[in-house]
Amino acid sequence: MIVPLVKKELKHYFFSPVAYVVICIFLIIAGWFFSNALFLTKESELRGMLDIMPLLLTFFIPAITMKTISEERKTDTLQLILTLPLREWEVVISKYIASVVLYLAMIGFTLTYVLVLKLIGRPDGGVITASYVGLVFLGTAYISIGIFASSLTRNQVIAFILGFAIMFSFFVLSRLKMLFPVSIQPFISEFSVIDHFDNLLRGVIALDDAVYFLLINLAFLGFATYQIQRDRK
Repeated sequence: MIVPLVKKELKHYFFSPVAYVVICIFLIIAGWFFSNALFLTKESELRGMLDIMPLLLTFFIPAITMKTISEERKTDTLQLILTLPLREWEVVISKYIASVVLYLAMIGFTLTYVLVLKLIGRPDGGVITASYVGLVFLGTAYISIGIFASSLTRNQVIAFILGFAIMFSFFVLSRLKMLFPVSIQPFISEFSVIDHFDNLLRGVIALDDAVYFLLINLAFLGFATYQIQRDRK
């Protein structure tokens, strides 16, 4: 039953101008950071764009996910869906997969920046590959958070704000850890999106970074499933 649900969600995305507006604005902003850094440093790398991604996505991912479940609540279609022989996790996973597909399409367009780098220089292929793996890890983790935020309310704006707040909390940990005693800073780093993402930007795909992002996905998709289960009771 997941495939029909995913197709339905994808139709909602790609038959709506919202997806194209979000993608276009994202590419304009990402392109500006890429080109600005390229002309300033004159080095064949994506670092200028990638450094801003953890913060940039805290705005764009909630825009993608804010209506995933909140819209279903608002129109009462969630109750209709729950009358079907579906498990709650299938509803959540279908929305997650559709959101990930849209996100992959969005960052897929940034591959044109890689082509530009190959035309003007010799970029490090290993670092670029690890960086895009990092983008996938980061984006999917944020999407799971956004879906959980959407499961908490009937209002899309509130879902956006909640999603942004949770994602920003993970983002800002690395900036605030200096305020804490040195003895607990390594512990705080374990929960920081920036620290794990930066490891990938250096070209290192480590198991602990992959596990970190996987656990975020599982945790927040589990929370969203629990919220829907409460509706069924």
